[in-house]
Amino acid sequence: MAAKGSKLPEKFDENFFLCGICSERYKNAKILPCLHSFCEPCLGKLAEKRGAITCPVCRRVHELNDNGVAGIETNVFLNDLLEYFATHEDGFESKKCAICEEGKATTHCIECSFVICHACAKGHTKIPLTKSHRLLKLDEYHAAASANPASVEPPVYCNTHSKFQVEFYCDTCNMAICLKCTALDHSKPEHQYRCVKDAARRFSQYLSDVTTSVRVKERQAHDSKTTVQKVLQSLDKCYRGEKETIRKHIRQTIEEVTRLIQENGDEILTELKGEYDKRKVNLTAQLKELDIAENDLTSTREYVETLMHYGNASQLMSAKRRVDHQTEELLKAQTQLEPVEDDYMEFQQFDDFCRKKSLGTITFIPTVYKVESVTPTVRVGEDITCTIRSANESSLNKEEVSHRVKVEAVMKTPDGNTEKVEVKDNENGTMTLKTRVEVEGEHELSVTVCKKPVEGSPVNIKVIAKKGLMCKFGEKGSGIGQFNDLQGMTMMRNGDVLVAEYNNQRLQSFTVNGRHRKMFKFANVSNFHPYDAAVSVNGNVFTTDNGNNQVIVCDENGELIRCFGKGKIRLPIGIDINPVNGRVYIVDYGAHCIHIYDQDGNHIKSFGSNGSQKGQFSYPRFVCIDNAAMSMYQTV
Repeated sequence: MAAKGSKLPEKFDENFFLCGICSERYKNAKILPCLHSFCEPCLGKLAEKRGAITCPVCRRVHELNDNGVAGIETNVFLNDLLEYFATHEDGFESKKCAICEEGKATTHCIECSFVICHACAKGHTKIPLTKSHRLLKLDEYHAAASANPASVEPPVYCNTHSKFQVEFYCDTCNMAICLKCTALDHSKPEHQYRCVKDAARRFSQYLSDVTTSVRVKERQAHDSKTTVQKVLQSLDKCYRGEKETIRKHIRQTIEEVTRLIQENGDEILTELKGEYDKRKVNLTAQLKELDIAENDLTSTREYVETLMHYGNASQLMSAKRRVDHQTEELLKAQTQLEPVEDDYMEFQQFDDFCRKKSLGTITFIPTVYKVESVTPTVRVGEDITCTIRSANESSLNKEEVSHRVKVEAVMKTPDGNTEKVEVKDNENGTMTLKTRVEVEGEHELSVTVCKKPVEGSPVNIKVIAKKGLMCKFGEKGSGIGQFNDLQGMTMMRNGDVLVAEYNNQRLQSFTVNGRHRKMFKFANVSNFHPYDAAVSVNGNVFTTDNGNNQVIVCDENGELIRCFGKGKIRLPIGIDINPVNGRVYIVDYGAHCIHIYDQDGNHIKSFGSNGSQKGQFSYPRFVCIDNAAMSMYQTV
């Protein structure tokens, strides 16, 4: 807020007018390319001999021209705004005429930015100066300033023709110009220019969108900084806790082998401290970068918003070039980041120091487990089995890890009871869970390792009757979960069923129990008629588009990635993907052949022709590749 005694508007912060170097109001404010402003005298003290100046706020280095600090662009908008508010802070009631210094001020000269008495006002406009003078009574000036501050700002004059006001904006040269410029240096048709107010209006609309995007990036930077700060604090806490654990264990064994324990303990502490220091340095550096990014985004947004609100058209467009450059650079910045380091450090102590010659070892990589190979639907009386595996087992010592892993699994039945599940250690980095179910309904399997849920837990399992149909879903129609001219189907990586509907021009995915998951439609693809689909190892969906004779590739969320084959495939029907080499096999019903592409859409080869002989096809439709034997089958 404004300082005590100041008459600045409530929404205006007094700090906006303070130089970041001297902490006083600007004296001839200069604006750097990064949109940070400082007093010209202050910048003069910071100027380096090598012809550059480092911004005290964002630490960016800006080259100076031959004129040094004087060559830095003057912040006309900020200087005019300072002059305006300086005039208003003490009020006009006690002001003396700026010309005769005796009469009571009654009139304000917009051009000269000072107040004069009634007598001096009569001849003021006749003074033989190079610029015009626009006079307003003080009450009129007050009213106009309150309604629209930009309307009482001094006019901006052309840099080339100092007697002429800026009236146009040259889009070709990206600069504000006067009427004389349009006839001399910026004449048509070589230069395209327009009224500066029209240009300012359009640029204001653009800046509104830009500031919205900057605000989002600013929020992302702030959130990322908060996350990194929390991890850093957690890392400190973890470090202190594990350090105490190590020292406690040293004290318990110090009488037995004092010298060896102390030496080994110091080595372990050094390793722990080294890893801690490395992570702390990386996290601190990331925190500093995010803090700088947030400050840059905040200061740029605040300056642009102030410029839009209080600047007139000429001031707005005079700042366009530097604002464009700064916002473009800032919007490229990566602000939505994960911490570069984690906070996991664990000391695993050994019980027999004399045999192993060590107090223990430090693990810096957490053991992460996940649930695999779960059958989502079983019958009453059958066994439910699943496997849990260490996701990062290659980086761990399995012999050392297995003795400290405590796995617990419980099955919640439909009536709310819980039952223990048998856990078997396979001694190869995996464990098998097994239990038999005797009740129909939805069961929930929960798995924890060291009292923490593993990835993929809990798992919902449907138990059905011993005999009969396991599941049926869908009906004719075009609504969600309905089908019209159902064609090919395939299984996705998560076990969902993906169905292609020719007439409804869409793909739908369902759980194996028939619950609708999502709809796949492509707004940018007209006449989309899917016939069959296949899923790659990385989860991308490849669909034959019979309406456009092409293959459409999207991710698991239905976001379009690419299309290929158009103009080369006559009538695509079936499709499958080789799980070994990843090649895509496409059945061409119209050309009586099968095309082979790589997953980037590059054609590899085609085989087959019309006929009934060996190696020939007659209107083939679908294709399937055997995972084990790598055999390929086609339906006719």
